[in-house]
Amino acid sequence: MRLTLWLALAWLPVGALAAPPDDTRAFDRAFAASFYAFDACGDAKYGVIFRDALDARFAQCGFSDAARAAHRRRSFLQAKKSHELMSKMIEDTGGVPNRLPGMDETCRQRQAEPDYVAARAKLERYSEGGLKPEEVLPAACDAQVVAP
Repeated sequence: MRLTLWLALAWLPVGALAAPPDDTRAFDRAFAASFYAFDACGDAKYGVIFRDALDARFAQCGFSDAARAAHRRRSFLQAKKSHELMSKMIEDTGGVPNRLPGMDETCRQRQAEPDYVAARAKLERYSEGGLKPEEVLPAACDAQVVAP
């Protein structure tokens, strides 16, 4: 039995038995970008739903307790920073801006694009219980980009 197990393990790809990945940068970036992609253009509802799906997807990954704690800290600080920046932007423009800095199109134009409409539809279905987190965010836990 031990010999069979050892032989089976010997044929596994290198790294298959390694510790779980602790690189949460793709989840960190997705969390931060969600404020710009949704909230800053007046779609805060979908920003909240996206971050909920992101948290649920993150929970499915085998990150260590230390990586999870660091991600929670970064998410908390990012949320605080994003809320401060958006409050200032709203104060400076007298409301939600028509066009965000660095955007070629207006918020309304961006929201009408097919990929944005599809992402919002997925998030809506997720919020209604029609999709699982991995169906909204299908990227692997060690992916470089996490997006709907």
